[in-house]
Amino acid sequence: MVLHKIIQYFPRFVRASHTKQIPKNCRFGLIVLSVIAWFPIMLTTLAIAADETQAISSDPSISVQPSMQHVQPSTEGKAAEPDAVLPLTALVQQVLLLDLAGVNPVFGLHYRELTLSPNTLSAVDVARVKADVKGYWRYIKTFAQCNNGAPVDTVLSVIPTDAQYQRVLKQVAHLVQLQATEPWETLVLDEKLTAGMSHPLLDIIAKRLWLLGDLETEATTNLVYSEELVVGIKRFQHRHGLKQDGVIGKQTMYWLNQSPKARAVLLAKNTIRQRVFERKLEPSYLLINVPAFEMTLVDNGTTVLNSKVIVGKSSRQTPLLDSQISSVVLNPSWRVPSSILRRDILPQIRRNGHYLNERQFDVYDYNGQLVQHMPEEWQDLASTSFPYQLVQRPGAKNALGKYKFHFDNSFSVYLHGTSEPSLFNKDDRALSSGCIRIEKVTELAQWFKEHLVKDKRLWDKLAPDVTETQWFSLSQKLPVHLVYWTAWLDDSGQEQYRSDIYHLEAELTNAVPATVLDLN
Repeated sequence: MVLHKIIQYFPRFVRASHTKQIPKNCRFGLIVLSVIAWFPIMLTTLAIAADETQAISSDPSISVQPSMQHVQPSTEGKAAEPDAVLPLTALVQQVLLLDLAGVNPVFGLHYRELTLSPNTLSAVDVARVKADVKGYWRYIKTFAQCNNGAPVDTVLSVIPTDAQYQRVLKQVAHLVQLQATEPWETLVLDEKLTAGMSHPLLDIIAKRLWLLGDLETEATTNLVYSEELVVGIKRFQHRHGLKQDGVIGKQTMYWLNQSPKARAVLLAKNTIRQRVFERKLEPSYLLINVPAFEMTLVDNGTTVLNSKVIVGKSSRQTPLLDSQISSVVLNPSWRVPSSILRRDILPQIRRNGHYLNERQFDVYDYNGQLVQHMPEEWQDLASTSFPYQLVQRPGAKNALGKYKFHFDNSFSVYLHGTSEPSLFNKDDRALSSGCIRIEKVTELAQWFKEHLVKDKRLWDKLAPDVTETQWFSLSQKLPVHLVYWTAWLDDSGQEQYRSDIYHLEAELTNAVPATVLDLN
């Protein structure tokens, strides 16, 4: 069955290479490369297909055998590539990550082969597995070159070797091993737990915190929620983007119940998505990680600003896209979209006829003429079809705040400030109608002024006191990326997880092979 799927998938890629998603000058090279990269995988499948009557998916209970460390692939007759020396234990970790990420079913076969029958592996077997790992990463790099408009070159070193990636590999292997050795049944609480309370599940919760690295030592609770355990819970909550209040409630229990294997799968899939994405990054860019409610500004490879952000509600999701910021608007006005007018503004007017005046809205008919009515009349009109357009004047009440960062997109969303900064104190910041509100908007605007705004003198003249709207063009555009990453390792090597606020994880999981290999 696996052989049938791989043979079935390959023509899909050939057909995909003729679509507009791949530049024309790269299509032939990608087809040839895919034949070279994936031919060993087809041979591997043929060799193992006879064994398909047994379970072939990755078994989390299988650990790497010590004897495998003595098996070395032969390099005879091969040119020495920069990544040619790959210890077998490291190869197993690479295969495990690709298997858990679901990039191709052959890596599940490889992982089973490497861990179930290590004593029967020959140097040729190991070289074949290594070739498939290299083939995958070689394809990723070549695909990125094509999408970036760069010529396809001869790729030698393709397997990631940086320290951060190595930490991910080790953590994924650790989680899979933890799954094999520790029970992880679903725990159910009938009430929230706060410091000092007693509960029979506290010993299990304390052990999980220790196993996951949130407690330095395995605590003995005597079934009492101690201060030591509160510290561990707060650290756990921080790593999961939760309110750090030490209260064990619904969301904290949800993440405590996520098994090590589930965490390993999330980390593997998100890591591959991030690695595919990072190959198209330029030295300077702005990145919004939507489920993390975070913005990162990178200037020439160095992170210079991090900020909390507010993103769209689940019913009005912030889109995932790539674009370029082309201008900065000082004191922006806000032309209210019809969807927000209908859903949000008209109900406010019906409740309060003074709403338009209090929030400094101008009302225009469709001929562009200013319209004025008494408060009671506005309330009555808000219950009709309301044939008017609203424009909110610049100022302290303006929903966009003092700055807006404009980038072309088909969703009518942009980055801006806010008139309600207190909302940044919330942990769940999926609150907007799709646009992204930035907490450190003044710092971001100052960076644009210092690095990209053409007319700095005019900016310095207008920014302090003037309230009129002014657009500032940039010396060059800044790439902006809106991404959806729910798991990663931070700079200190700690796992970070975030809630799947738009329920996209399953869909984006399929995007790894679909984007790269046209496998669904």
